[in-house]
Amino acid sequence: MSGSPARGASRVVPGFRHRPGNHCGSTALRNLLGHHGIDITEEMAFGLGAGACFYYVALQDQSPTRFINGRVGRLEEQFLELTRAPLRLETFPDADVSWAAAQAALDEGRPPLLLTDLYHLDHYGRSAHFPGHAVVLAGYDDRVAYLADTAFEELQTTTLESLREARHGRHPIFPLAGHMVTFEPGGEPVDLRAAIPAAVARNAGQMLDPPLGEFEGLPALRRFAAEVETWPGAVEDWRWCARFAYQTIERRGTGGGNFRLMYSRFLGEAGYEQAELCAAAAARWSELAAALQGVSEDGGADAARWTAIGVEATRVLETEERLWAALAAPPA
Repeated sequence: MSGSPARGASRVVPGFRHRPGNHCGSTALRNLLGHHGIDITEEMAFGLGAGACFYYVALQDQSPTRFINGRVGRLEEQFLELTRAPLRLETFPDADVSWAAAQAALDEGRPPLLLTDLYHLDHYGRSAHFPGHAVVLAGYDDRVAYLADTAFEELQTTTLESLREARHGRHPIFPLAGHMVTFEPGGEPVDLRAAIPAAVARNAGQMLDPPLGEFEGLPALRRFAAEVETWPGAVEDWRWCARFAYQTIERRGTGGGNFRLMYSRFLGEAGYEQAELCAAAAARWSELAAALQGVSEDGGADAARWTAIGVEATRVLETEERLWAALAAPPA
């Protein structure tokens, strides 16, 4: 649906339509391309960016101290690389230059996709840093920006100063430098679906043999499955770690099941028989998330419950190992 900025907005992109979705990056890519007449589903956008992944990192000086995420860090960049869509990614170390570039693109009728740390956006509570959150700038005035953001029905407002902070956050997981994606005028039309095989192969590769080694993909998932049951004895903020893990698996724009439900629908749309196995992985993730939610809400540090969480995590691992091996195998 179309959002309407508040009275006094000086610039709004004519005809931009925000269609709510599950995940920030895939929703923003779909809506940005749709504004320029290229229609794809959100699931296709996610899959063409080789979006499914897993990260597990211990961050002693951050909150929470145990960080997990199921989406690849460079979804938008990989989408551009794999599809060769008429889009351009730019970075701007200087915050004034990055805002001027975003203004200029919008004023030309090309709403820019901006990567942010949602901790700084005014329409979110400042509970935890979450860098790489994609929004589309749909308008601005001299005080606020109007943002098309994932599941929100209407455009959201954030002050220009907050947006500046959000676009230049220095979080160690994903430092930002005014990352911006814009549509290139006069770009050659491309068949985005032609990139499906390469995108699936890239996704399987980043899970089986990830660039970040033990911090990413199946190696990270093996560490997580082995360690999660020890959290109550290992970290003081174990309850918040459990809560955050539940949120990043089941909520926070994943579409459910740690992004695997979205990826299973992409595989189904692309004609892959492994869609059913991916849906099974999503169900395993949801079962694990429910167990983590439980201990986060009642403060349960009972050893038996955490042993059960370790068992659930191992079941997730086993299903994921089958899934990515099957997707990496050459066609019969």
